[in-house]
Amino acid sequence: MNVLKGYRFRIYPNKEQQEFFTQTFGCVRFVYNHLLMARKEEHYSAESLKLTPASLKATYPFLKKTDSLALANAQRNLDRAFLNFFKGRAGYPNLKSKKKTWQSYTTNNQKHTIYFEEGKLKVPKLKTLIDVHQHREVKGQIKSATISAKNSEEYYVSLLCLEEITALPKTKKVVGVAYCPKHLVSVSCGREHLPELTKSTVEERLARARQKLELRAKIVKKRKVHRDCAKNYQKQKRRVDKLYLTRAYQKNDYIDKLTLKLIEQYDYVFLEKEPNFEKNCSFTETDWHVFMQKLRYKGKWYGKELRLIDIASDQEEKSETLEHLGRTQFSK
Repeated sequence: MNVLKGYRFRIYPNKEQQEFFTQTFGCVRFVYNHLLMARKEEHYSAESLKLTPASLKATYPFLKKTDSLALANAQRNLDRAFLNFFKGRAGYPNLKSKKKTWQSYTTNNQKHTIYFEEGKLKVPKLKTLIDVHQHREVKGQIKSATISAKNSEEYYVSLLCLEEITALPKTKKVVGVAYCPKHLVSVSCGREHLPELTKSTVEERLARARQKLELRAKIVKKRKVHRDCAKNYQKQKRRVDKLYLTRAYQKNDYIDKLTLKLIEQYDYVFLEKEPNFEKNCSFTETDWHVFMQKLRYKGKWYGKELRLIDIASDQEEKSETLEHLGRTQFSK
């Protein structure tokens, strides 16, 4: 079975490469905003829909220096944004701002223009190779690459690859899985063979950092200085943001390992359809939806079955009940 699989690596561009990325981010943002404003002014007329990145190059020659595929993808992203808006899946598209923490652009692999060479990465329009921390092997055919930067300090590449996946061997085992605010899931088989979220000092460090940030905010307010101009406040804010990101990475890694383990060990996973979520806990409703999303695509990849089952919210030993109901349903 061929699937699209993503890989994300940290990259370390030199000064010249950073300038190229900054220029590309700006051009992609310019094209997106220009096409959006044109559609607003023309009210989706035929003339506004004819406007393309290629036609903009005649008026704005600086766009010729940028990767044309990145500009084309900016238009595709805008088209997708309008499609989601008209179908009620999202709000009206907004203009992109250069002040946002993250900037990115996507380019496609045409005629082998994206590849690895001696542990470094080649992307279109950039003549030199980029240093990359490739912590895992990339399998399959690279289809596209998304370059992203956080505050023009941290750079990443996300590769979308077409890869052949082989179904996992059948285990003839079933398991019931219910929501748990402390561990994300409670399972009918027990947690002995499942990964645990390692207890780290990130939460404690984050709590202290947030307290210090609040103190900095009070000082800024007392001095009647704008927060953007307060260097100590901004420095502490970056520390807090970094700790939030570290916590998010740890949680995402835990969910990845947990879902893979469930898919490897069980042929049928019976899940709680409508969990009773709690607030201010280790794992929230958002984490459960991420868990479900990962479990679904991994189940599809490796030939395993997922089924949602309705049970009472006050039901005790939910995971065992889910397994029992699942076995009954499966035996019919």
